[in-house]
Amino acid sequence: MNIPKRTDSEVYRLGIDALITNFGPLGTSRFLNQIEQRTGNYTLERQKWLDNLPDIDTLIKQIRQVNEEVEAENKRIAKLKIYIGRNEKPQVACIREIPDEDLYRLGLELLIDTLGLGGMSHFLRVCEPGTGAYAVDRYKHPELDKEINKIERAREGEKNKPHRDSIFAISL
Repeated sequence: MNIPKRTDSEVYRLGIDALITNFGPLGTSRFLNQIEQRTGNYTLERQKWLDNLPDIDTLIKQIRQVNEEVEAENKRIAKLKIYIGRNEKPQVACIREIPDEDLYRLGLELLIDTLGLGGMSHFLRVCEPGTGAYAVDRYKHPELDKEINKIERAREGEKNKPHRDSIFAISL
């Protein structure tokens, strides 16, 4: 399998374009807000996990149960994809109704479909807070910029709005 090598900027641009095409600026913004910096020590966590392994029969039962749960979750997410993807355009009203966890799951699947599994992982690393990834600053999607500016103006408006108690104090 020949996996294309892409720069951070290319991965970021492709990922953002796919998210905006499918989720619109608002859904894309919600998805990006859920990306968190990874923490933890895999080596220590793995050792704790290995120390608590169940017997083989219990493990097989747990695997079967997890497989059933994953199957049910995949069916539910497939229905959500159909729900938001009507008419081949993102349905903003539908996206607003979807919980953040579901939007995040849909976004990950969309990135995998667009960039591949490695590309999705690369995109998340590039977008992760605190990584100092230059790609985020280099590529700006106009629709996403408009949505972000609108949110920032609304926040500024809230900051500049006089507090009720201060108005009361001034009228005395």
